[in-house]
Amino acid sequence: MKKRRKVSESKSLMKEHAWKQFSLFIRNRGSVNGINRCVTCGDFRNIKELQAGHFVPGRGNGVLFDERNCWPQDYVCNVRKHGNLLPYYDFMEEKFGKEIIAELRTLAKIPKQMRHSDYEEIYNKYKALNAKSSLHDKFE
Repeated sequence: MKKRRKVSESKSLMKEHAWKQFSLFIRNRGSVNGINRCVTCGDFRNIKELQAGHFVPGRGNGVLFDERNCWPQDYVCNVRKHGNLLPYYDFMEEKFGKEIIAELRTLAKIPKQMRHSDYEEIYNKYKALNAKSSLHDKFE
């Protein structure tokens, strides 16, 4: 009888873990004492109340984990206002310019296959970055 290997986490579960670490990084990036600003309405919130909102909407792999495409947003702007895209566009244009906006839009249209190891790499990268933050233990 063959000995079974331990089954690793599924790809979808690894993606979920990677997203959790990436989202924490995005919400914490630029924060002071656990408080950050929504890039679209400007309200200050605890990072636990913020979300990692995408400029180019959708959850396609082409831009899902692109740091340029994802910034802190409160629930109202990200969900109820569907990204609050007009002020988001102004923020992105000022921060990156039209060329990067066009690049992100193009990347979102290109199908990108991700492997379990890709998500594992993303998870490890952002877990390490989050661990450097003194807020990591408080807000994970």
